[in-house]
Amino acid sequence: MSKNLALLHLRATIAVLAVVLCSYAPGRADAPNVNPAGPDSTGFRVPASPAEDYPYTPSPPGLRTPVEKKIGDKLHLFIFATIGDSHLRNNNGQDNRYLKDMDDARALLANYVRDINAHVPTVDFAVHLGDLTDLGMSEEFAAATQVMDSLVCPLHPVLGNHDNFQSDHKRGWLNFAGIPSANYSFDVQGFHFIVIDCTLDPYLPPRVDCDAAIRDWVAGDLAANPGKPTIVFSHFNMWERPWNPMFDTTLVYAEYRGMPELRQLLENSGRVVAVINGHVHANRVEIHNGIYYVDVGATLVGPPSIRYFYVYPDRIEVAYAYISDRILFDRVTALCPLCLSCFNPYEVCAFIDGRDEDKRFVIPVGLYGGAGVTPPDRAAYARPVLAVGRDANGHIRAVVACELTGVVAISLNDVRGRSIGRCNLWKAGADLETDLTDAMPALDRLPAGIYFVRATIQGTVATAKFMLLP
Repeated sequence: MSKNLALLHLRATIAVLAVVLCSYAPGRADAPNVNPAGPDSTGFRVPASPAEDYPYTPSPPGLRTPVEKKIGDKLHLFIFATIGDSHLRNNNGQDNRYLKDMDDARALLANYVRDINAHVPTVDFAVHLGDLTDLGMSEEFAAATQVMDSLVCPLHPVLGNHDNFQSDHKRGWLNFAGIPSANYSFDVQGFHFIVIDCTLDPYLPPRVDCDAAIRDWVAGDLAANPGKPTIVFSHFNMWERPWNPMFDTTLVYAEYRGMPELRQLLENSGRVVAVINGHVHANRVEIHNGIYYVDVGATLVGPPSIRYFYVYPDRIEVAYAYISDRILFDRVTALCPLCLSCFNPYEVCAFIDGRDEDKRFVIPVGLYGGAGVTPPDRAAYARPVLAVGRDANGHIRAVVACELTGVVAISLNDVRGRSIGRCNLWKAGADLETDLTDAMPALDRLPAGIYFVRATIQGTVATAKFMLLP
């Protein structure tokens, strides 16, 4: 009898929990559709007013007060946030092959929007890295529009392979984005951003194709924007992921056509500092030939988190924050051990969340390559700005531009941060230009690869990178 009572008590408890959890719905099923907002003069999607019938919690008063960002102090130039694969689907359910929490996909995306809106300091723009929808259906884009229209900062969307599952010439996504092409670029405070689309049309699931037309467009865009540190947004990862315990993209996407050529194009430009992508549903960062390749995890897979990129003149500081809704966070995270296609589900959970070094890191910003050195446009910087390049004699030279006077400590490091050499130089009011090859004999003995130079004066720091060619 006592066992039966205990069993009834357990069932009642589970029922109560189920009611509480299942009542956590993001909005009504009969909420009206909201038309996608059109592009503004810069060509990217601008937010419309929030849908009145959709539950939306606005940011508390005062949180949207702009933060004055002045060059010369420790404040950033701007901040952007990234949102990974959302996979909104009209019919819900679970996809335990890849841990997709379809039931909560809409609530998760709404939580991302609310957290970005409430972030302090203000987020200047957000990027959705593709697979906004799961099947690319018009109803899914309507639901996505309803959520994303609550975002108070501009949105730069990337087209994902799931967004073109209908093989409708990408019209559903283009209508959502309000732009004529899925390949576009934009500038923010001296930084250049390129958005690329390597999804075939009609869509063929095992194929990714960065064809010659896309590569030519990227090359032309880079040529038209010289001297700007550049960040590339892509849905697909540009390096294959055979180590992904959730799915091997080398196996599933057997033909990454055009990717090696595209990577070479980005590396040869000498201006691309990072490539940021979704698709692999996990958080990871790797450095290949001086470029940071940043994988951003999916919205509805594993512990849901947002990446924030704090952009400074000489670096990008990458931060990582879990969503604020702990009930929703716990529900999604609990799906990890249920992976039906995973040999070791707990290994998958840890992989999705990422290592410590995948969550917080710094991307140096600098230019390298080419004959001679172009001094940076310092605009009366009170903090140093550093440019590094090769002169006509093959020597590595550096220019330190700032208004400060004093000893400049210059250090040379490899991509792992290990010190190779250092020197101290006196800088008066004018810009300091020095021959690093003469100042650091170790440069003559270094193998080909990517290296970083760090200049410190009066407690302020600038970093740049350069490439030693074979």
